[in-house]
Amino acid sequence: MLSFAISEWGYQQSFADAIIYELLYLPSRLIAVYINWFVLIPKILYKNKFLFYFIWLVVVLAIVSVLHRYFVLYWGYPKFFPQWMEGQHIHVWKFSRLVQTTLIIVSPVAFTTGFKLFIDWYKERRETEALRREKIDAELKFLKSQTNPHFLFNTLNSIYGLALEKSEKTPSLILKLSDILSYTLYESNVEKVALSKELMLIENIIALEKERYEKRVIIDYKTQGDIEGIKIPPLILVPFIENAFKHGLKNEIKKGWIHIFISVDKGVLFFKIENSISKFDDENNENGGGLGLQNVSRRLELLYGDDKELSINRTNDSFIVTLTIKLSPDES
Repeated sequence: MLSFAISEWGYQQSFADAIIYELLYLPSRLIAVYINWFVLIPKILYKNKFLFYFIWLVVVLAIVSVLHRYFVLYWGYPKFFPQWMEGQHIHVWKFSRLVQTTLIIVSPVAFTTGFKLFIDWYKERRETEALRREKIDAELKFLKSQTNPHFLFNTLNSIYGLALEKSEKTPSLILKLSDILSYTLYESNVEKVALSKELMLIENIIALEKERYEKRVIIDYKTQGDIEGIKIPPLILVPFIENAFKHGLKNEIKKGWIHIFISVDKGVLFFKIENSISKFDDENNENGGGLGLQNVSRRLELLYGDDKELSINRTNDSFIVTLTIKLSPDES
């Protein structure tokens, strides 16, 4: 209204007259804008009835324009601009005047239509993004809820085997399992954990499995780089460790081996684990197509997307997993 008043000022004797002239248009503009905003757009345009929308918009503008002509010619102009009415005949239906009135009324309608389309699009985009995040969070929680029992099941299986043999190592292994349980139950229920804590868990798992397999396995475990301050999702590396023990040694009757290497350099976490494969393994066995690796692969995809590279390969005598993660600033 102000912009039109400034424009109209050039045709009026004063700015006050220009303001009054625009105020006379305000009711008609309000009626057209609000009918379009609350009725035509949500009930017709948003239902993809474009032709009906434009037809109804034209009808509304035409009716409002006629009503405005009656309003100003029989009350507005006689009251505020009587000089305009002297010697003039009232022409409500004069086509050129109706078109002029319609164009003046349609300007705020067009502006507010664009504004409403934008804010509704932005609101829908935010809601869609919120739903997407909720879906991802729910899927991550579900995958993580499967990871913990799956890991614990395998660990208990290891101790159960020793218990059947009445091994003297069983009590110490149960103690190590207690530490592992403490981590998985109380420290992994967060979005990120310190890499140092995850490595301590891995070391406990290695120690437990060493006790179980004794001289049947050679484990080479190395870390490199400054891990202080580095954070990663909990239990993101553990499934690869347990997979190597579970599948790499289950059919091994001689001595198997597992090589584990973890490094942090310039904001990049590198993880590599390679384990031997028994010649008695079924060649069709992918050595890692189970629930554990499927879950962790999906978690990595949801958490890091293109910021990670995961490679899982099998050779004639080994199974190799390499993982590279580009850490975000809050992780490094």
